[in-house]
Amino acid sequence: MATGPNRRESAMDRLPLAYSTALRLRDAGLSDDAIARRVGVEPEAVGPMLRVAEAKLASVGYDDADGGTR
Repeated sequence: MATGPNRRESAMDRLPLAYSTALRLRDAGLSDDAIARRVGVEPEAVGPMLRVAEAKLASVGYDDADGGTR
């Protein structure tokens, strides 16, 4: 079983592409404007989209708060 960053990557691979892309771009340090352009949403939608993406990560068993385990 993957651990740490590998576990997060594996969990992100299970998300819809737009959500995993947004998370990866945020993790890489891109601005909300850059993320919005890349995933095709308005900049105001990036924050809510990232919150939904994090919730989806939790639903597939990844939780940052406890080191990536459920």
